[in-house]
This record gives sequence, structure tokens and C-alpha cells, in this order.
Amino acid sequence: MGYLADVYVIQKSRSKKLGVDFLNHFLPIREESADEYLIPQYLDDPIHEFDNAEDLMTFLESNPQYAQSIYWRNKDKENLNKQGMIFYTKDGNMILGISRNADMSGNLNTENEDECLIEMKKYFKTENGYIHYENPPAKSYDEFIEIVNKLKR
Repeated sequence: MGYLADVYVIQKSRSKKLGVDFLNHFLPIREESADEYLIPQYLDDPIHEFDNAEDLMTFLESNPQYAQSIYWRNKDKENLNKQGMIFYTKDGNMILGISRNADMSGNLNTENEDECLIEMKKYFKTENGYIHYENPPAKSYDEFIEIVNKLKR
């Protein structure tokens, strides 16, 4: 896999259904990138452990105080979307993301990721989205909107 462009939108929601619908639309043939999930994430002494993303998403929907990152790989090699991501923020929101291959030939061709951002904004009926390259998204709704506003200038 080459260099990736990460396309993000944010939703003021923690709806499991919204997350699953997003994945089914953009990454219908997928597999989880992890085989265990810990709450809080990255701690040696977690208070909750999950062995699948579905159960984790159910938990996170009703526990907005926990931040979490979940990744899925696309098993369909022909699909332009290489990876799907959902980031649950500590302020009770979700950032939904897609990774696509980026053209790093120096031609500055961003059509692939631009197309994905347009599609995601349309799907979620929002203007709150942006593209980053090999970087995690903002950590909160306010930080996300700040990035969007800076990019509009």
C-alpha cells in the first residue's frame, strides 16, 4: 500500500446504526483491523474488553465519555476506499473516515481524495469534512470545525 489520503467528516452522534450504515455504503466488503478492543483504549488495565467492533460500537453509543478508534480493511481490492475508520471523541461525537491512495508523483493530483470528500459530505449532508495525509483526525468537534474553517480560507 502506498501513501494514503484520509478523508474525514464529523457527526454530532454516536449512533451505531449511522456507523454501520456508513461502513456498508463505503466499505461493504470489510474486515476489522483489530481482534480486541480495550476501554479505555491503550491501557494495560482496561475496565472493559471487547472482541469485536459491533459490541464495542454498542457500548460506545451509550458511553460518550470514552474516546476510541476503530479501523476496518477493505477486502475488495477494486474498491477505491482502502480503509474505513470511526473515531469516537471524548466530547460524544464520531469522526468517520475513509483512506484512499494518494498520488505522490509530484503532480499534485488530488482528484481521488477530493471525489471521496464530496461523496462523504453528500452522504452525511454536511459541509464539515476535510482531507489529511497519513494523519489522525481532530480530537473533538470544536477542533475538527477549527480545521475545516482554516481550510476554507
